[in-house]
Amino acid sequence: MAVFFKIENNFIVFFGDTFNHRPAIKSLGARWNGTDKTWILSDTPEAREQAAQIARPMPGSADTRKNNDADTRKKNDTDAATSQSPPLKNSPAINMDPSMGVSVSQLMAEADKIISQGFPTPAWVIGEIQSISRRGGGTLYFDFADAKTGAHQTATVTIKCNVWQSNMSWLEKRHGKEKIESVFQDGNHLRALVQVKLYKDRGQLSLTIEDIDPTFTQGALALARAELLKKLRASGLDRKNKSLSVPAFPFKVALITAQDSRAHSDFTHQLTAGGEFPGELIFIPCPMQGDNVPRDVTKSIKRACEAGADLIVLSRGGGSAADLRWFDGEEIALAIAHAEVPVIAAIGHHDDHSVAEDVAHTREKTPTAAAERVLEIFRDTRRVINERAHSLAVILDREVSRFEKTQSDLRERLTSATEAFFARHRERLGFLLLSLQRSFDGVMSAQESYFTRTSLELNHHARQWIQRLSEGLFEREQKLIRLDPGPWLDSGWTQISHNGSPIKSIADVEPTQEVTARIRDGVLKLKVTSKEERQKEGSKQP
Repeated sequence: MAVFFKIENNFIVFFGDTFNHRPAIKSLGARWNGTDKTWILSDTPEAREQAAQIARPMPGSADTRKNNDADTRKKNDTDAATSQSPPLKNSPAINMDPSMGVSVSQLMAEADKIISQGFPTPAWVIGEIQSISRRGGGTLYFDFADAKTGAHQTATVTIKCNVWQSNMSWLEKRHGKEKIESVFQDGNHLRALVQVKLYKDRGQLSLTIEDIDPTFTQGALALARAELLKKLRASGLDRKNKSLSVPAFPFKVALITAQDSRAHSDFTHQLTAGGEFPGELIFIPCPMQGDNVPRDVTKSIKRACEAGADLIVLSRGGGSAADLRWFDGEEIALAIAHAEVPVIAAIGHHDDHSVAEDVAHTREKTPTAAAERVLEIFRDTRRVINERAHSLAVILDREVSRFEKTQSDLRERLTSATEAFFARHRERLGFLLLSLQRSFDGVMSAQESYFTRTSLELNHHARQWIQRLSEGLFEREQKLIRLDPGPWLDSGWTQISHNGSPIKSIADVEPTQEVTARIRDGVLKLKVTSKEERQKEGSKQP
């Protein structure tokens, strides 16, 4: 469901799926209206512009009508030239204005008239009680729910319902106070005589209970939940995840909850604020309301297992009975049961208890308690390690004492044996040392003679090699001197080249070509205009 806004009585009203957009809406300064489940913000041009970045304007609201005024006037001019269109078939008798539209007030008034005509007397309605609360000095409020046709098996359709304080007193006198208290409980299926009413100011349909049938004490949804638990217990799946061993050090903890939710912030703060958690928190964002909750939660559990998590925390942080109903379905229960990692479920608060929590390895009431449970695992492991370390230290001290005594005895025996051994072999080593010294002196004398001869030979060969290298270098030096053009240039000669190559013949260059002339103190760039070949000696002039 998308988020919309409308302009109403100088206020901007946000409605629709506002849960996942609460931080952005609150940042505009909007306030929550619990009665209508809407957010209200003062209407200003700046506020409208900011609202349009978060939500879509409701079709027909002042914001969208403003953009369509030109098109509407054009259409009205065209309609005025033609015959008036007949009223819609089977439509209520609403006074139509020239623009072919009605105001919201007119629409609500006509809807109230239709509902009053359709339900002139109270009617018996069957549904399940959800999100029950007592406010206003004893008035009872709750959602009346029924299975949603064509949707997920845990999806419901709800309508607001109330029992006024005066009528509650009458019901208690008629049916008994204890029976009434047992009937009006979350999850109970109720058959009630209700008056259908439309609150025109809010556009909200509501039921006011006149009487009840106390025999309906348990609803179909509660029965389905009981049947599912019975099925899981019969197959042993309710114990499958509980049979998994929790790692002594769950360094990778996967948290599955809604993005930017209170459950996310509470769990993360409790886990990391004190610096006790040494591991890695893998956050897997997952919507926690809507028809796709079972599918998204199942996929998230699979992702957590694939990410190598040591422990999975599935948390919602409470909510109404309608919101928590998703966690009473078979799909989420089977996903938890077949998970390869222990799952801690913190779905609701206080007395809320879902099938998912029954199947999970551990149930905690709140996200904060779930985080504390993770920390307690580390504390328990550290406590066991400390206890075992103390026991090991005591055993080690005792063994060290025994070892030191044994070591002292062995040291004395070893000292005596060592002294006797060295006494026997000291004299023998003396004879061996003299023999070795004589052998060493003979070898050293022979090696000195060999090294002396070798040194003289190497010195002779080195001098011959250096002499040959010196002669070769002198010859190269003389050749370079002969090839150096410097003296020739100093005496007035010119060196001419073309493209870096010396010109040795008149055939190496053509007229119009550029040549480079190198002289003593620089380089000249010349252009050949003509060339004349020199006559060889003895040849005749033409």
